Parts: sequence; structure tokens; C-alpha cells
Amino acid sequence: MANSPLSKRGGTREGRIVPPRHGAVLIMVLACVAVASIVFMSIVKVVSVERRSIQKETWRLQATWLAESGLQRAAARLAADADYAGETWNLTAEQLGLDDAAVVEIEVDVLPDTPNRRTVRVRADYPNHPQHRCRYTKSVAIWLPAPEDSGAPEGGADSNTSEEEP
Repeated sequence: MANSPLSKRGGTREGRIVPPRHGAVLIMVLACVAVASIVFMSIVKVVSVERRSIQKETWRLQATWLAESGLQRAAARLAADADYAGETWNLTAEQLGLDDAAVVEIEVDVLPDTPNRRTVRVRADYPNHPQHRCRYTKSVAIWLPAPEDSGAPEGGADSNTSEEEP
């Protein structure tokens, strides 16, 4: 009876019932593969989220430095020409030495009660993409070089900064 088809499929052997085992190992292997797949996918998700976070922080820092450069550019232009009203400064990826282009918008407003003072607002977008970008905005009040007898302070700034991500 030991060689009968019944004993190979889970019949009796020496008076005991022998359960079928040919599918149990396969189920265990599939369960292990499923758990390993879940762990692997979780790790991939965490790495993806971290990569995106680092990319956003890099964009934010780049936009911040571009805004500061825009303020320095505006201050230099105002020192040379008091009628400077601002500009849109387009920077290519090659000029930046980076993978993406950027745009810096500079606006200069004359304060009506103080003719030697200008409000400069700078908005820097990096990368220059309509949806995927970091925007940094900064506003500073700048004193123009005054004639020597006016007594107005030279330089000096009141600043206001903000940043936003769409």
C-alpha cells in the first residue's frame, strides 16, 4: 500500500493520514516574494519622496540666490540711472551652468514722498517652467546716491521676502 496512488496524494501510510504537501512550499515561497515586493516598493517610494524633496530644496535655494542677484543688478542699474524702472532678466541654462533656465523679474517704484528712495521688487522663478518651479520674491527699499548737500542717507534697505511653490 506504500506505493499506491492513494499514499502519494495524501492517503494513509502505516495507519496515519498523510496531508498533501506539494502546494504548501509553493504558497510559502509566494508569500515570501509578496512580502519582499512590498518592502522593496516601500523603499522605492521613500527614495522617490526624498529625491523630490531634495530637488525642491535645490530649486528654492537657486531661486533665492537669483533674487539676490536681481536686487544687486537693480541697485547697480539705479546707481547708474535713477530712471531705471526694472526689467525681465532671462537666464539660459548655459549662463547659469545648470540644467534649467531661470527668469528674474525686477520692478522699481518711485516713492512719491521720497524722490531719492526706490522700492525694488524682485521675483525669481527657477526653473523657468509654468507649473514645476520654485518662486522667490523679495522687496527692498533702496536709497539712491543723493547730492552731497541733501543729507539723505545713502544705501540702506528695508526688506520683505516671501517664497511660494505652486
